[in-house]
Amino acid sequence: MIGAMNSVNALVTRSLVAGPLVALSLAAVAPLELSGCSTGQSAPTQITSASSSADKRTEACRAYVQTLSDSEKNRGLRPLTDGERTQWIFVRGDRPGLFLRDMDAATRAAALEFVDSLLSAAGQEQWRLIRVIETINGKNEKDAGVTPPSFGDDLYTMMLFASPDADAWAVQFEGHHFVLNVASVHGVVTVTPAFTGASPVAVSSGVDVGKRPLGAAVNAAFQLANSLTVNQRATARILDGTPADVLFAVGSDAKKPDMRGVNRRDMTAAQQELVDKLLASHAGLLAEEVVNAQLRQWREEFNGELTFAFVGDTDLNKAHYYRLTSPCFTIEYDCTNGDANHVHCVWSDPSNNFGGDALREHLHSAH
Repeated sequence: MIGAMNSVNALVTRSLVAGPLVALSLAAVAPLELSGCSTGQSAPTQITSASSSADKRTEACRAYVQTLSDSEKNRGLRPLTDGERTQWIFVRGDRPGLFLRDMDAATRAAALEFVDSLLSAAGQEQWRLIRVIETINGKNEKDAGVTPPSFGDDLYTMMLFASPDADAWAVQFEGHHFVLNVASVHGVVTVTPAFTGASPVAVSSGVDVGKRPLGAAVNAAFQLANSLTVNQRATARILDGTPADVLFAVGSDAKKPDMRGVNRRDMTAAQQELVDKLLASHAGLLAEEVVNAQLRQWREEFNGELTFAFVGDTDLNKAHYYRLTSPCFTIEYDCTNGDANHVHCVWSDPSNNFGGDALREHLHSAH
């Protein structure tokens, strides 16, 4: 599996095994496609270090805290041991934390700056388009006389657990179709479980009409699925039919990966390039330093082992589902609801979810 590791490393970032992090260009990956067309954006390519990357996110979090009033702190700050840290939802509705709608301009800007610090340029664009869709849905809801609103680009909450000056801290940024469960332990930042989605799957009006927030990933998945032989397609079809929703999201944070599907080692060289491209289309949404942390165990312990599963049709208008699985993480994509016009995607990693083993060890020793 060394070939898989090296190939994806070349697409995403250099391995952490030796020395400082050295970011590589994602130019080898087709630029992320939000509408089926290139955005021309790729992840940052600057050389960075672990300490500088941690400082960037710590400083962004610290800047956010400095904008908070006492009443906002009461709603948006909790201890690291608070049980809410490992509870999350991706549906509409009320939720704990400080809503963007209730922040003043400075606090809201700082919150969004913090989120941006976790994402690549392409990831920031995906997040923007998710909010564009939520805004359009909110206007449609208002025009229909629905109150209180359940859609909107300000219906996301931010909750900070512990001070960003501490050795370990966490942030839950949560709302409809966008969730990051951020954890920083001794400067290493992870964001799983992470969730994105869109309904409808494409922006329906305005200057962004036709753009699909999750378009790049499904385009790559269709390419790979269409390249499979009859026997490989049978192996990839791990379910009798497309599931009603993703299977590794809320309530399944400790669920072990299911390695069924076509193993990368059994693919042709051309198919291996496609599966690497698919993984990069997901990993490339995160800032380089964050994805390095998320993929560290996969590289160092499992040498890039990866399987691909696909159920349904390679047709955007019909139900489809795919899964990328390693021994340590699952990336799952589901478009089966709303006449295949409602997509969910989750990245789950039991060893890193909510800070994983590193944060558990910190809590055990510090508390």
